[in-house]
Amino acid sequence: MIIAEIADMVKFKLHKQFDKNEIRLITIALLKHFWKIPEIDFYIDRQKNLDERFYADFLKSLDLLQQHVPLQYVLGTVEFYGLNFDIDENVLIPRPETEELVDWIIAENKDAPTIIDIGTGSGCIAVALAKNIKDAKVYAVDISDKAIKKAAQNAEKNNVCITFFCKDILSEDDFTHAKFDCIVSNPPYVCESEKSEMKRNVIDFEPHSALFVPDDDALKFYGAIAGFAISHLAGDGKIYVEINENLAEETQSLFKQKGFKFTELRKDMNGKNRMLKIKMQ
Repeated sequence: MIIAEIADMVKFKLHKQFDKNEIRLITIALLKHFWKIPEIDFYIDRQKNLDERFYADFLKSLDLLQQHVPLQYVLGTVEFYGLNFDIDENVLIPRPETEELVDWIIAENKDAPTIIDIGTGSGCIAVALAKNIKDAKVYAVDISDKAIKKAAQNAEKNNVCITFFCKDILSEDDFTHAKFDCIVSNPPYVCESEKSEMKRNVIDFEPHSALFVPDDDALKFYGAIAGFAISHLAGDGKIYVEINENLAEETQSLFKQKGFKFTELRKDMNGKNRMLKIKMQ
């Protein structure tokens, strides 16, 4: 068995679901995962022999991909901000756009900040911040105990210290007088009516509670974050949130109505309104 045969098998199995570029990327990812083959070999050494011990697991992965299971769940791992994270169906798959939010936070928070990540999921934001901001004290909250366990696993895997809490930010606030220099969140913000625009691998497999909000209460998590910040944001602290591109103006207005004077909107790599920074002054 050689690389070229694996490539042909992936193309044969998945050509109805994915375009040529996606098939190439999937093939490279599978070769890396099962055989530790560097990407360059896919291009220059396609006759390279492969250990047949991993062939059965490779075929199982192809079967799952045919069933529209996302590649990241099939492999059980994903790279985010240069770090490796274990993931499963209990947490959202980290998106490249969220790396831009992390970039923004790292650039503006250098002096040992105290940070809380609300709705941490896999822990990707919290871990990336703890890894890249010297002496940061990082806390992370999620309503799902399964997500918290996965996030804690990822913190240990990446050798960072994070304090985790399993709480519902919509109804619980027992942080007493705790103050945070930075509150960050990538909360659920996709409206139920937007489901029809999304791919099957997202709708069928990623946790809906971490994705969707009712159309008639689309900003409920931002309202909760604003309320939390009123009590727990340090005087010169900052809030950073990922947002629904279609509700950028409404999200800014919500924070201003809650008494926050400053908001800054940023676009993501695709030119979409995606990130918002908020300050009291």
